[in-house]
Amino acid sequence: MRLLTQSPVNIYSSYHGGVSAWFRHNLVAASLIIFFASTAPRVFLTWRASPADLVISYPDAGTYIGPAQNLSRHQAFLNWDGKPEVTRTPGYPAFLAIIMLMVGEDLRRVLIIQAFILSFEVLVFYWFARRILPPVTAFIAGLLAAFSPWGAVYAGLPLTEGLFLLLLALIFFSMKITAEAKNQTAVAVGGACTGLLMAAAVLVRPIWPLVLLIGGTFFLLYGPKRKGVWLLLSIVIVFAVTPLFLWKTRNQQVSQFNGLSDIAGVCPWQFLASRVTARINNQDRWTVMREAHSGEQNWKMSIQQADQERWRRAKAVFIEHPVLTSYYFLLNGTEHAIHPSPDVLSPAKLNFYGDYWVLAVLWGGLLILACLGWQYNADRDFQNGTTNRNWLSGILVICLLLTLSSGVCFGGGSRLRVSLELIVPLLAAAGLSRIVFQQSLRRLPTASNKIELGMT
Repeated sequence: MRLLTQSPVNIYSSYHGGVSAWFRHNLVAASLIIFFASTAPRVFLTWRASPADLVISYPDAGTYIGPAQNLSRHQAFLNWDGKPEVTRTPGYPAFLAIIMLMVGEDLRRVLIIQAFILSFEVLVFYWFARRILPPVTAFIAGLLAAFSPWGAVYAGLPLTEGLFLLLLALIFFSMKITAEAKNQTAVAVGGACTGLLMAAAVLVRPIWPLVLLIGGTFFLLYGPKRKGVWLLLSIVIVFAVTPLFLWKTRNQQVSQFNGLSDIAGVCPWQFLASRVTARINNQDRWTVMREAHSGEQNWKMSIQQADQERWRRAKAVFIEHPVLTSYYFLLNGTEHAIHPSPDVLSPAKLNFYGDYWVLAVLWGGLLILACLGWQYNADRDFQNGTTNRNWLSGILVICLLLTLSSGVCFGGGSRLRVSLELIVPLLAAAGLSRIVFQQSLRRLPTASNKIELGMT
């Protein structure tokens, strides 16, 4: 009799390999599952919400809806007062305006269509995850992203978070496709697409350092010594910067404002400087913030002058109290990163007793799994694939720095950590795979298993 000795790892890996092979070879079926898992909660939560309540609960919503309606009706980017809009960049209002042109201006209908479109973010995220994680782990990451209550809710709100998340997912996917391309023409086209997506992301949320952050990360991930890398970087930067330059020129022409948006000065002055001032004077930070906001109503200045005045006042506070400013900048960013934000349940009227702690446990659990996942290297034989730690590291740096930059504000909660909705599911899925793998091995017999294959 001929016997074959198998280790416990080999026994379990034979089963796991079949599951991995199914996900690897059934992209369409797996994608449909992920897309349904993404669409169902997003459309449902949006359908449950009252558009009128959304505008009241989120004051920022009106500042996007107004320009969108003016774009749809008059093909002009104007605010509620009929003046050229410079506080809001055109990315999200233009997205809303396109939907309005297709289905009308009924806000409920517009937001349901928006939620459906933004559900593709999880699908793109899953396609990206498949390229840097083993098949089963990538699928788990897709499900975690699909059912995240924070990501699901923001897809249906008249705010920038959902569209910004979709654009980030498209940027990362475009970067990976470009890095894998062998043909120089494909690399050039991929670089152009990546640059345009970066410009779109900045025109949705005016964080222009995003161009440098993603461009530099892409340069390192692509390979500093790889042939054509400098040409690729040039293409990415040119296609990213050109739309931003054109928008800045537009603001200069219509409002004599030299910038993408004057919101860049609002947050440091009204929020970060207010929190530092409140600490020094032993005041409530929200009261100081509201006073700073209301005080601007008495300024008789142009948009450019008001922006310069905000920066002048903010810098005066920061220079006088550099340590306190640094402390609250880091504290604000940390608060946004860990806050459970139970308010995301309010639009759909799904709040319940203890919701704060339930969401805190959920988000805290995901963060713990993400920490475990960061330390995990997938076994090629067992998981039918490996973890691309270079790309995970690059995405982690981008998402963490974007979240850290939210330190110029306070009280934003999960709205200002939206980029973590991409990296946390990736790492949490890896952490969950690590736990499942270890627990499965413990259940298997420690002795080798002898399997009879036939008679010799």
